[in-house]
Amino acid sequence: MPSHAADQPSSLDDLDPAVAAVVRRATTVLVPVDDGNDPARERARQVAVSLAAMAGARLVLLDRSDTTYADSPRAFELDRAEVEAIDRPYLLDQIDAASEAGVSATAFQHSLPGAEALTDAINATHADLVVVPENLDKPGLLDRLRGGDVADRAQGAAPAGVPVVAVADDGSLALVD
Repeated sequence: MPSHAADQPSSLDDLDPAVAAVVRRATTVLVPVDDGNDPARERARQVAVSLAAMAGARLVLLDRSDTTYADSPRAFELDRAEVEAIDRPYLLDQIDAASEAGVSATAFQHSLPGAEALTDAINATHADLVVVPENLDKPGLLDRLRGGDVADRAQGAAPAGVPVVAVADDGSLALVD
């Protein structure tokens, strides 16, 4: 059920009551991001910044731009200085944009594609709210092969009790159940 259309939500009053309830309880908001090439992920990131600001929560940017299969997956949270050291300018820009909105942000890197990365990131960062695009504007090969919508896959990957909010193309928000 949509809660807000058009621009970014600016207060909890702008949200559907179910979405507002999960935002009120949030302490760590996690959002998958890329290098800025997918407008759907960008919309979700902007909404996640707004929701984190409303909740007084921290934001974790799950970097999905550099995923490959690996024997030893890399999975770790990075602060701004560590992101700068690994030369990810798009993540620095996203961390700085969150900071300008009054939100403390870190990045999380996981080398594997797919739902495991989301589950691992939620568990490692203790995220209690996940924000995802409802659908990807520019799906990668694995996304195209899997089919279905991103929000449903994210909800399936989130540990029990961790709510997922989907951001539609028009900016409306819905709690995925």
